[in-house]
Amino acid sequence: MLCLRPVSDPEPAPTSTLRVRDAIQRAILTGALAPGERLRAEALAQRFGTSRTPVREALQSLEAEGLVEIEPHRGAVVRPFDAAGLVELYELRAVIEPYAAARAAERIGREALATLQENCRRAEARGGADARAVHDQIALNEEFHRVIVAAADSQRLEVAMRSVSGIPRVFRTVFWRDDAQRTQSLFCHRELARALRTRNAGLAEAVMRMHILGAKEFLIDVIHD
Repeated sequence: MLCLRPVSDPEPAPTSTLRVRDAIQRAILTGALAPGERLRAEALAQRFGTSRTPVREALQSLEAEGLVEIEPHRGAVVRPFDAAGLVELYELRAVIEPYAAARAAERIGREALATLQENCRRAEARGGADARAVHDQIALNEEFHRVIVAAADSQRLEVAMRSVSGIPRVFRTVFWRDDAQRTQSLFCHRELARALRTRNAGLAEAVMRMHILGAKEFLIDVIHD
């Protein structure tokens, strides 16, 4: 008597999982998959022309990025987000953070300047070739901005910055995975470090404003693409 082995999904190629993840991510960000909508692996596999395994792996990746919630015994759903609220956070940062940069230019010490220079060097060397590199870029970016705010030496300013820092990880991930945006951001970081080193408060303020508004425009493009 023949013993039939159960059929399981084949192991996916990495490119299959990445392709599906990017497709689901794009569908969520553009509204094709609505907040709260259930994400069924079988239906998504049919939609994107693949097996269920890369879909499941893509959903796990999107959960780590904060775009999907996987509920026990219920499966995955699209996590709600407020696009208008996210844009407003960037607009508020474009008011607060340039002031922080200008103030920091007048107060920053040698150790903080050295930290910013090393941060730029590490970020440029790291690139954004894979998920781990993007994770590192996000951490380096957070450090860079944190050093500037700390150098401004204002407790009220630090409180104000904490109130506008709630950008979901998924949007930061999309930003740092994009080669053009990563290059533009790192250019702004180098110019900020130079402005702070030369104590040029006006230049530091202008570059920071351009930096934040550029990120806002990219966010709008991602949401409405």
